[in-house]
Amino acid sequence: MHQVLRRIVPCCAFGLVFLSATATRAGFIASTTGPVDVISAPASATPGSLVSNSYQAWDESTGTISSPLQVNMLGQAGQYDGLTNYSTLNGTLAAGTKYDSVMVQLDPKTGFPPQSPIATLTFTGKIIGLALFGPSLDGSDVYGNPSTTYPHGLPAIGVQNRGIDMTHNEKFSVSSDGLTLSLQLAGGFGSFDEIRIFTAPAVASVPEPMSLAIWSGIGLVVVLKRRSSGLASRLVRFGKI
Repeated sequence: MHQVLRRIVPCCAFGLVFLSATATRAGFIASTTGPVDVISAPASATPGSLVSNSYQAWDESTGTISSPLQVNMLGQAGQYDGLTNYSTLNGTLAAGTKYDSVMVQLDPKTGFPPQSPIATLTFTGKIIGLALFGPSLDGSDVYGNPSTTYPHGLPAIGVQNRGIDMTHNEKFSVSSDGLTLSLQLAGGFGSFDEIRIFTAPAVASVPEPMSLAIWSGIGLVVVLKRRSSGLASRLVRFGKI
């Protein structure tokens, strides 16, 4: 039995290491679908710095809102575009609000992509604010990544601005549970699009599958050791070993 246990325990340990190596990615973005590149915060987010036909997304900062912050939306569920009436949706993140922030940018390689990329981002916490246009993006840059240069003050040209363009072609939606942002942005006319997402920090209340797997493995090792000890005692008693 001791020989068997010596073989099983290393296998269990290897299994735990393997499970840990395949853990989900840490950060404010839990998962994505479609053409989304989740990257480290870049040195520059100005036009031409992150050219791609895929959305570029990165964690920016986490902390507490220092003073009232005006945003274009407060995370209301529904479908929207660049010409939605946001006057009934906008609001203020109060001072003292705890937040995580994520930036999503689309700076396509061509001025007229053949098809607007369709993608989703699911966050670890509920969406509590969206900065969609130049003024709100500029006003919230203080909550961006401190090492990233943003296109602060980029002038608007017609329907184009630093954020999403004011057209029906710029489409997005927020899921009913407030965790998922779906995007179908055009990024046309040689411009680029940006959206800053504020989410509530995730609260860990239920053990993750990874934690459950690790503790289950530890429990298996303990049970095997106890059974081995019990069997060894009985064999000694009857003179078998």
